[in-house]
Amino acid sequence: MTQLSSTVLVAACCYSSLVVAQQTTTLNTVLVTASRTAQSVDEALASVTVITRKDIERSQAITVADILQKTPSVMITNSGGIGKASSVYIRGTSTNDLLILVDGIRVGSATLGQVSIEELNLSQIERIEIVRGPRSSLYGSDAAGGVIQIFTRRGVGKLTPYFTVSAGSDDTSLANIGFQGGDQNRWFNVAASGVTTDGFDAKTSGDDDADGYHNKGLQLRLGRRFDAGHEVEGLFSITDSENEFDGSFATSPDLGDTLTKVLAARGKITVSEVWLVDLSAGRSLNQSKSFVGNVFNSRFETIRDSFTIQNDVLIGDESELVFGVDYVSDQIDSSYTYAETKRHIWAGFAQYQFALGRSDLQFSIRVDDNEQFGSHTTGGVAWGIPLNDDISFIASYGTAFKAPSFNDLYYPNSGNAELSPEESDAYELSLRGKHNGVNWQTSVYQTTFDNMIAWAPIAPGSSTWKPSNINSARIRGLELSADYQWQQWSLDGNVAFIDPENRSGVNKGNRLQRRADRIANINIDRDFGALALGTTLHAEGRRYTSNSNTRSLAGFGTVDLRAAYQFAPAWQVRAKLSNLLNKQYQTVSGYNQSGSTALFTLAYQPQ
Repeated sequence: MTQLSSTVLVAACCYSSLVVAQQTTTLNTVLVTASRTAQSVDEALASVTVITRKDIERSQAITVADILQKTPSVMITNSGGIGKASSVYIRGTSTNDLLILVDGIRVGSATLGQVSIEELNLSQIERIEIVRGPRSSLYGSDAAGGVIQIFTRRGVGKLTPYFTVSAGSDDTSLANIGFQGGDQNRWFNVAASGVTTDGFDAKTSGDDDADGYHNKGLQLRLGRRFDAGHEVEGLFSITDSENEFDGSFATSPDLGDTLTKVLAARGKITVSEVWLVDLSAGRSLNQSKSFVGNVFNSRFETIRDSFTIQNDVLIGDESELVFGVDYVSDQIDSSYTYAETKRHIWAGFAQYQFALGRSDLQFSIRVDDNEQFGSHTTGGVAWGIPLNDDISFIASYGTAFKAPSFNDLYYPNSGNAELSPEESDAYELSLRGKHNGVNWQTSVYQTTFDNMIAWAPIAPGSSTWKPSNINSARIRGLELSADYQWQQWSLDGNVAFIDPENRSGVNKGNRLQRRADRIANINIDRDFGALALGTTLHAEGRRYTSNSNTRSLAGFGTVDLRAAYQFAPAWQVRAKLSNLLNKQYQTVSGYNQSGSTALFTLAYQPQ
């Protein structure tokens, strides 16, 4: 690793004293995203993080971006605070190379080709599973960098109400109220939520005014398990938001209105003791409108229908075959005229996991048939072996691709219908283990991209540009993580060194724009009976504002403090001070980040 070689030795020397890592994920935590079937973290042949509802409440985070930013090798860029445009970079890959699922359903904008994470409602979330590394061989397009799956809240216990209310800096207030209940055979949760803030001046230039954000949402989830092991479940969520921002010119949009809906149903059929069939169907709607003052400017709408049939078949005591079919239909509508407004994707996938002696092996393959660019095949292989009772070694390889978005292909006067999918492959070597109560993992990886889509002149010297398959890139990285529990202390964190290098054109050898080369997090929490105290340290290195690497944004570090007091069995008060040292920094050139802020919360949650 050319640019990483000087840091690897330092990291290795520091690692023995580094008590840092991935939230509160333990080795026996169960997840489903890494292999599309239930397995514990120590069984997964991938680098994963699981964020629970307990983690979310302990962190006192307001947004999904807040909680994701503290996980290994995840970097967030944001254009001016709560509700403003945000992007997620996992291991240096673009936000376009990240697949985000909500309860297994594909969401997001087919015109942009990504999910606006700033619109996801954290109060509606029960858990988040993050898989770092390619998963196209199981999920298809968009999963070159990884997969984030969000699970909405599911009821448990007797039918009870719950609520939280928060107030803080910048006239920020949050509220969430709901009813939930259930047991092993039935569950129910319904909740309404709202977020509003006056915000601050998002841009460093332009109007000197506060840019607010307002969001309200509703979520429903209910299900039933039957005696034979069959299950049925229904899910619905809706979020409506209004976002204020500064346009670049007097005629530029300065107000955005976004509506998102997800409706889904799923069923599980236990055919036999060794054969489970999982059926799911869903529809997601993403509609965004922009205004100049009160005058309508533009509208973009995506309706995405999806259907999945998955079979999980046990073969003997230590082997499992997972296979099935995915179907996705995208339909767009806009105030602009697109040459094509629909596409259908059929895909077949299969994965075989088995034990061979002391080793665990996993093979996966998927074929996607997209009516816009044809057939595309991806595959993956992973091998894990215990080196002793405490340490395991894992090696994996996977290929991935990213289909062009509707904007890439057909945006009026600038789309390029001749585009091909971006292609990539990735290698990863990992060691994970436990020692004296410390769970740890270290990984090295390399991801290579070809046919990357970038804007380029249609001919040498031409002033007309359009998306083209002209770029390639190579991303290398080292990732270290660990967590430790001792008496009432909890320590966890992570550190990542990333070398995202452009490998083509005039910018060959430069770092890809907006990627920091170093990321670190440390979380320390301590319980004193009913009182809980904690702190989070987050740091990122310098990043460049463009692929030409002529200008850069300085690295930064922030410190957060939090406290919670359980003054009655069902009642808790919380307080959080974010960016305690009032660090002034930017993650996107020209857009401010919040200074020191405070948030106070009252929560009622019967056990």
